[in-house]
Amino acid sequence: MSLLAILNSIQTNLFRFGGPFLIINATISCLLNLFVFTTNTLRKNPCAICFIAVSIANVLFVYFSFIPLVMQVGYDIDPSSTNIVYCRFRFYTSYVFGCLGPFYMILASIDRSIVTSRDAGIRKRSTSCLAITCIIVLALFWMIFHIHAFIFTEIIQFGPNMFLCYFQPGNYTVFMTYYSLLFNAIIPPLLMIMFGLWTIKNVSTVHNNVHPTGLLMNASTNMGRRHIIHSKDHQLMKMLLVDIVVYIIFRIPFTIYLIYQQITQYQLKSSDQIAIDYFILNVTYFLFIIVPAINCYTNLLISKTFRAELKQTFLHCQIFRLVRPS
Repeated sequence: MSLLAILNSIQTNLFRFGGPFLIINATISCLLNLFVFTTNTLRKNPCAICFIAVSIANVLFVYFSFIPLVMQVGYDIDPSSTNIVYCRFRFYTSYVFGCLGPFYMILASIDRSIVTSRDAGIRKRSTSCLAITCIIVLALFWMIFHIHAFIFTEIIQFGPNMFLCYFQPGNYTVFMTYYSLLFNAIIPPLLMIMFGLWTIKNVSTVHNNVHPTGLLMNASTNMGRRHIIHSKDHQLMKMLLVDIVVYIIFRIPFTIYLIYQQITQYQLKSSDQIAIDYFILNVTYFLFIIVPAINCYTNLLISKTFRAELKQTFLHCQIFRLVRPS
């Protein structure tokens, strides 16, 4: 069996059997996140609002971007190769929802760095109203920014009876290569790391400045009360930091591939090398979908608040079923 046949068999089976498994798990994970973060105790928290936006963006990304890829690679069903309207719509939605999830996580990271600031004036800027405004602005920005996908995406013939929905050859392909490298691979992880480290620094500074002297009873009482008020903020911060680590781990292979693609874009490649590149692209893309598929389960492992809220949600649903009239 040739190398091309082996690689094609591996990626076909990966998407045919692993794809539906990831889709189901990602759907369940995002829905459970939405159930928890929309509860009365969390839905007014700015970070929880960002998590709601992340979950919505992730599930839309899975359904509008990953499912078509599963159908294309795993089942050899690709309407985008024959329908130009669907071709452009698929690329547009893939890029919009692909950007929204990471940038909403960046927004949550910014909120956590604000909440943990020593400056009370800065902490006051962490509000649900500002979070919702930023979420809407980001959504509108990326929706407008990616309109070019409706104009410069075409159905390209790569060989005899081989048509593929892709970018227009030339300057637009070069632009999209740099765009993918910057906005899908480099900028989001760097910003998440920066604000994540900033949050950790703020938390360590606050802990180092707490003196158990008890000289002022009122100050001591206020400090304790403040700690109780922000206990959920601390749990949300833990979930966010773990989400950032998971995102970076599963994003690294895709980032490395995009850097490699940028370095070798002007090299002449054999058909075997092109097949290997396509195989690596699909596998690294597949790995990235693991992030929304396990997000809920990492939250369950590390956060008592998340577990408690999820338990209460299930209890309320069960009680509702019991008291509902037949």
